[in-house]
Formats: sequence, structure tokens, C-alpha cells
Amino acid sequence: MANIKANIKNIRKTAKRTKRNKASISSLKTTNKTVRSGKNDLSAIYKKADMVKAKGRISKNKANRIKSRAAKAVNKNALAAKANTVAPEAKI
Repeated sequence: MANIKANIKNIRKTAKRTKRNKASISSLKTTNKTVRSGKNDLSAIYKKADMVKAKGRISKNKANRIKSRAAKAVNKNALAAKANTVAPEAKI
């Protein structure tokens, strides 16, 4: 433990910041999972990734990578769902 008052304050500030950073990143991961599973729409992950990026918690490239992978997964799920539906038979 630090003996200097300024260092003690810095430890408190770091703990508070760490907690805040982990909460926002955890929220981003949860939103990502709900979007990939189809429970939420794609705009939710776009908004969340941009918000976390704006706060400086993740880099610009990581935010873009998350959005891209989520869009790819959503499109893949949509195609799979479309392939599983049976088309109505054509009447002759």
C-alpha cells in the first residue's frame, strides 16, 4: 500500500476507472452476443461499439472489427433461416 497521499488517491482513481471500463466492455460483449443470437437488431451493436469507442475504452479498429463480424454473423443467420423455410409449391 502506498504511503503518500497522492498515491493513495491515484489508487482509488484507478480502481474507479477500471470498474467503469470493465462495465462498459462487458456490456458491449453482452450486446454482441444478443445480436449474434438474433435477440437484438444490428443497430444495437453499432451504437454500443461506437459509444465505447468514443469513450476511448476500445480502439477504432476494434470497434469496426466487432461491427463487421456481427454483421457477418447476422447475415449468415438470416441466410440459414431463409434456407430452412420451405417455399410454397407452385401450382400448375
